[in-house]
Amino acid sequence: MKGIIYFVVGLLFISSFAALGVGKKVVVNEKYPNLLGGEYDMVIIAPAKFSSTLNKLIDHKNSVGINTILKTTEEIYDEYTGVDKPEQIKYFIKDALDTWEIKYVLLVGGMKSYLYGVSRDDINQGSKSWYVPVRYCNNIDDWEPGFISDLYFADIYDSEMNFSSWDSNEDGIYAAWGIPSVENDVLDLYPDVYVGRLPCRNKIEVSIMVKKIIKYEMTLADPTWFNKMVVVGGENWNDPGTDWLEGELVCNKALSYMPEFSAVKIFASNRDSGGLVPTKKDIKKTVSEGCGFLLFSGFGNPFNWNTHWPGDFETWTGGINCYHLPMLSNKEKLPICIIGGNCLSQFNVTLLATLRNDPFMHTMGVPISECFSWRLTRKINGGSIATIGATGASYGLIGNMYDDIDGDGIDDPDCVEGYNGYITREFFDIYNQSVDILGETWGGTITKYIDTWPDTWDEIDSKTVQEWVLFGDPSLKIGGYP
Repeated sequence: MKGIIYFVVGLLFISSFAALGVGKKVVVNEKYPNLLGGEYDMVIIAPAKFSSTLNKLIDHKNSVGINTILKTTEEIYDEYTGVDKPEQIKYFIKDALDTWEIKYVLLVGGMKSYLYGVSRDDINQGSKSWYVPVRYCNNIDDWEPGFISDLYFADIYDSEMNFSSWDSNEDGIYAAWGIPSVENDVLDLYPDVYVGRLPCRNKIEVSIMVKKIIKYEMTLADPTWFNKMVVVGGENWNDPGTDWLEGELVCNKALSYMPEFSAVKIFASNRDSGGLVPTKKDIKKTVSEGCGFLLFSGFGNPFNWNTHWPGDFETWTGGINCYHLPMLSNKEKLPICIIGGNCLSQFNVTLLATLRNDPFMHTMGVPISECFSWRLTRKINGGSIATIGATGASYGLIGNMYDDIDGDGIDDPDCVEGYNGYITREFFDIYNQSVDILGETWGGTITKYIDTWPDTWDEIDSKTVQEWVLFGDPSLKIGGYP
């Protein structure tokens, strides 16, 4: 542990990727994804029923030099073996990496129904109710029995170039950490390919995302809106003696990496000055004007994002929730959204499960059929082009008890230097290093996080990178092609 950890529980409110055959092994740096060229750059994994709808995206990707192929889940299940369907998918991805030297994997498919479904078939996976299966991690909290990790499909090899099963002790419990009488698994976690998911539940959602991605990439974004970065934050924790506004500090640190972007700050501290504040009205109005990047740093659950007013831990600013997202009207001015807060990307929710307040749905009985991050991403006539956030509970540090935790030579407040605050802000540092392909920015951020604390790694660090999911095309050219 790095110190006192504050569990960011945003549940106190509700206002708010032909069998390939095993090819030769490609020598891959154990820390960095394979950058060698190959027959294909990207593979899309989806059920056969989505194939025709995805053809336009495949044609578009090929036209911009991203050689792309579709492999259906049905083909994979017929041609590959594994302990369960997620492992069958992963063995195919390994084969595609070894044989085709792919860089990107796009998983297209979430749960099959908005209304109902079994989110987990067992403690390790969800398949029966899923178009593309999911791997659950058993990094256990007292109230959270496990969480989805698509990083599982990216971490193909361990540091010795063996298949990274995520069950290192072969006890049948995947990604275990913190379970009484169960040995913790040793995980590599470094992404060997860049993975994104479109957790679509039907052809309509697939069509929406195919159109959004093609249109976004077809034309270089107009700098009058793209070169704008909107950040939203406020007060997160009661930290007597320092009284930091943690969400605002994370936002300001992210902005420091983006000097060529004009900053639009929607801050709780603006209340007294009459500036923009984290309310539905101001968030809706500002995002509807368009921006290249959008960052939220605060609290959350699958239904909404929120934060506190400065020094007032009894009152929420109101934030924004799933019911408000249809009001966004930014049309084709679509941001990359990074969202800090619990469970906002928890994409296993269904209407009935939330309505009956099923344990671990975390919406406290508010009926929603999709999580906040996906609804924002797949929105028609606006929303985001991609969203990155946590599938489970996220964590943060409080105050400034430790000096320069991240070792960058700057002693920032601890909330900026550890856990969710660090990974959220670091995305923009990686982007600023001319990494303008979305999946590479996502993967670079995770790699940077893992490299930063090799000696003090703990279960919260592991969870922070495991749960950080990308809803979007990993081969997306940020800002479009000229």
